[in-house]
Amino acid sequence: MRFMKNFCFLAVMAWGLWGLAASAAAMTFSADLYSSDGHNGKIYMDADKIRVETKEMISITRLDKKLIWLLMPEEKMYMEQVLQSAAMNQKHLPANDSGASDVEREFILRETINGYGADKYKITINKQSSYYEWVSSDPGITMAVKTAAIDGSWWTEYRNISLGNLNPSLFEVPADYTKMSMSGMGGFIPRE
Repeated sequence: MRFMKNFCFLAVMAWGLWGLAASAAAMTFSADLYSSDGHNGKIYMDADKIRVETKEMISITRLDKKLIWLLMPEEKMYMEQVLQSAAMNQKHLPANDSGASDVEREFILRETINGYGADKYKITINKQSSYYEWVSSDPGITMAVKTAAIDGSWWTEYRNISLGNLNPSLFEVPADYTKMSMSGMGGFIPRE
């Protein structure tokens, strides 16, 4: 049961982080990741690849391969799931897509978040759901550094952002891991 809870959390987190990281899609960086639910960790991003490490698990999202790998370091096992095309095409994921007619960005104010100068925006999707996003305007770091619910009920932010090249092996399954089969888990299509 705990495994399933961690699996579901990391799968959802990977998609949520893609939304937070979408404005940084052209950047290569690593950062400490903090969230209101206490699932803190580390994130690595290189174009269409994201690695999120928490104490429970590691998720590697490969948009270029349309896959998510969930690694369990203690067991040296992993699961592989195909990202469904509907999920890959959700309009709300790259919130910074100013060309999308269903995403509105309203500038609120300029403030400092964890040492980064940032412009706070209210993001509204389909004129229904809204959240706040702080986009750094510091030189070299043009990305969302924090995302939060309007009512403050949740938030996710990057701290200690480090720009630069990352080891490509961060975005691959280690050779000594064994693949674990998952049959028909909701929201994903198993790749056997």
